[in-house]
Amino acid sequence: MDAHTAQPGTEAPAIALEAGPCRMLVGGSHPLTRALAGGKAHALDLLARAGFPVPAAMVLTTDFFAPWIAQVGAMPAWQALTRAPQAEWEAHCAPVQAALAALDWTPAQSRVLDGLVRDCVAWGAEAGFAVRSSAPEEDLDNASFAGVYRSCLGVAVQDIGQAVRACFASCLDLPVLAYKAARGLPVFGPAIAVIVQRQLDSEVSGVGFSINPLTNDHDEMLVSANWGLGDAVVDGRVMADQFVLDKASGRVLGGSLGSKRIASVLAPATGTLERSGCGSEAPCLAPAQLEALAAMLARIESLFGRPMDVEFAFAVGTLHVLQARPVSTWVPLPPAMLSAPGAPRTLYLDIALAKGMTINAPVSPMGQDWLRHTIACMVAHCAGAVALPLDRADGWLSIQGGRMYLNLSRMLWLATPRQLARSNAPTDALLARTLATIDVARYRAPQRASALPLLRLLPRMLWRLRRPLWRSLQAFAAPQHAHRLYRQRECRAKTMLSAPVEAGTSLPALQERLGAIVAETVIDIAMPAMVAGLGAAGALNRLARKDCAVEQRLVAQLGRGMSGNLVVDMGIAMYRLARMLPPADLADPGVLAQRIARAELPTSFLDAWQRFMATYGCRGPGEMDLAHPSYRDDPAMLLRQMSFMAAAPAGHDPEAAHRQLAGEREAAYRALLARFGPLRRLLLKRLYAMSSLFAGTRDTPKHFNLLARQRLREHVLAKGAELAATGRLDNAQDVFGLAYADLEPEPAGAGACLRARLRERGAFLDLLARQVRTFPALLDSRGRILRAPPCTGAAGQLRGTGLSPGVVRGRVKCLRTAHEKAVAPGDILVAFTTDPGWTPLFISAGAIVLEVGGVLQHGALVARELNKPCVAGIGDVFARLCDGQLVEVDGEHGTVTIVDPA
Repeated sequence: MDAHTAQPGTEAPAIALEAGPCRMLVGGSHPLTRALAGGKAHALDLLARAGFPVPAAMVLTTDFFAPWIAQVGAMPAWQALTRAPQAEWEAHCAPVQAALAALDWTPAQSRVLDGLVRDCVAWGAEAGFAVRSSAPEEDLDNASFAGVYRSCLGVAVQDIGQAVRACFASCLDLPVLAYKAARGLPVFGPAIAVIVQRQLDSEVSGVGFSINPLTNDHDEMLVSANWGLGDAVVDGRVMADQFVLDKASGRVLGGSLGSKRIASVLAPATGTLERSGCGSEAPCLAPAQLEALAAMLARIESLFGRPMDVEFAFAVGTLHVLQARPVSTWVPLPPAMLSAPGAPRTLYLDIALAKGMTINAPVSPMGQDWLRHTIACMVAHCAGAVALPLDRADGWLSIQGGRMYLNLSRMLWLATPRQLARSNAPTDALLARTLATIDVARYRAPQRASALPLLRLLPRMLWRLRRPLWRSLQAFAAPQHAHRLYRQRECRAKTMLSAPVEAGTSLPALQERLGAIVAETVIDIAMPAMVAGLGAAGALNRLARKDCAVEQRLVAQLGRGMSGNLVVDMGIAMYRLARMLPPADLADPGVLAQRIARAELPTSFLDAWQRFMATYGCRGPGEMDLAHPSYRDDPAMLLRQMSFMAAAPAGHDPEAAHRQLAGEREAAYRALLARFGPLRRLLLKRLYAMSSLFAGTRDTPKHFNLLARQRLREHVLAKGAELAATGRLDNAQDVFGLAYADLEPEPAGAGACLRARLRERGAFLDLLARQVRTFPALLDSRGRILRAPPCTGAAGQLRGTGLSPGVVRGRVKCLRTAHEKAVAPGDILVAFTTDPGWTPLFISAGAIVLEVGGVLQHGALVARELNKPCVAGIGDVFARLCDGQLVEVDGEHGTVTIVDPA
């Protein structure tokens, strides 16, 4: 059943092949769906319908290739590939590709293809045709598949069938399979459509982004262009011209001229060839062309409602659109935080990346409300009734859009960039380098922040904080006595926070009660101890003479091997639990969790398990979001982390490593006593006692907060179960996608709104989850990301900040979450940032490399206490390191040297 001939710009009916339409016209009367025509053709169809200049094209749909897909499923070579581990896919792909070459067109496919070829002849395209893949999963928000599928340019009409076959084969080859696996997409469910489009013999081609992908600036566009066809630009074979454009006017803001040594052009007969000497000194796009291109990019962004990546071409002086897909890596801001184009910009610091939270994921709506209420309780405890809105972008602190932002534009009236850098260096060395480069003239708020309200509050705050201030002084004057009192208060607070919730307690009432307990416990009990410990550690560092390397080394050893740190103790306790079971028992964490629940394991293990849960059950990866389960909520998560430790050799015993560091610490203390004179010896004794007793309390304030979080989470989950039982939610976990206010009693009949609220509150967070792999620490109200100047090192060497000494070689293992994959003994753990839920992975790792981290951040602290080298502050760490590379980590000098890039 052949199609009748379609002239360019005229209609061609859909052609049916058994189950569905198999050949369709882009921009015709039948809209193209993604499932039928693939992502590329679907986008071109939308553009053509909106009046954009899209070269004439037809699509062989996924239904056209369905017979071949069915034959592939029965191939022994394909079946062997689907059963093979990923490391063996490359070897299995070769026989699959050989088998594909032998596939014959079915009679129905031949009729459709013959009709398409006749239409192409009628089009009379002298330059030939572009034959391009268009798979359903191509050009998604977070998966572009750029350059992964096959495209054939300058195809002669008699070669169209061969080019279609090549595009089809690419959907079953290693690059596509590996890309799908890396993006978490179904790997072995292939589907593809193919576009056959009139080829343009373009003078200039390239790629334009409606947002600047280098800076994330919403007011800028980025264009890369070269003479001839665009494949040399897309493939990276040429150093193209680069233009940064103002989105509103099209004016050139900056850029660079590329060498443009070669151009891809159409060959005389078929295909393409490279031509040199095309003119590298002049820009390939004139100002008028750039203005037209900027206007078109803005219109395309408006059509799709998001930043777009557009392939374009100028042919005979006319601008054409060849492809449009969403920009797959950009960082959106909540609408309330966006300033108008041209208005003064506000600079925001994302403090959720460090400052005790260390979470690189969107925080749930319920989690954001919990953070707001907790902070409000802390402020009320310190200053009484103070208006501190936490959901406004113009405030000092804003919790919205799944993150927690500090308004740095207001802070710049109170502190210089250098002062901000120094204060943030202990928790994030990379951020500190960025803060030091802030342009104050551009980012300081137009109106000076008045210190008068704070001055008025100061007497009241000093009075309300008299108790913690006195306890901090007491820790210096009488460390042993202060520590005994601290332990007594700590036990009472844990008892209150662990008490069961009375039936019928409302969520606001529970939050109010727990918030008050946490505020008093953290500020009046835990903070004085932490301040005493950190203050003593800082003072100890100043006792060593700067010109004496021996004293500097000995004093550095005083900061390791300290007792009482809950995170380190949790890792040791977890390791002990793992060693109490045969490794085979830990092979299936889900089954083992059921056996524990049924008490089918030895009593000694069950007793140790209960003790662990009583102390650390409130912890877990992502623990600062109310939506994330704790170890108590999901024991299988804990057991999976324990399984990583079961096979660790004796050299990875965290308890032995910590014991060794404690011994070295005591030896260093005695050596310093012998070296110091009377005054420094007296100070050393007092500071060492304070450090020994209180330095391990750094994580205690957070732990108190998490004990309260556990009680609140259990209460919220129970409410979610009620809502799910009555049909108002699909499942209990959905409740974390709501806010506190959504759980308030409502008038009769209003319950149907809960699902709509869930969708409304989750829309922006879903966008963040799709688009953002690593959240930036600094960005402004037009989305521009500020980055630290690069640290230069030797060739093959990355330079950051050394946080824990030692030199180790090992293979890189990159993890974006603590659940992603196992860390084998000796692996170099590479992460963006870590929280205490990552501690089990540290035990097996040979060394740790972080993008976000400082001397007081979780990763550095645990690495030091486990005697593991640690380097932080390496920007774009996932782009610079990948799994399998052999690297050497020097935690003293802050370098990571790539020994073998394989």
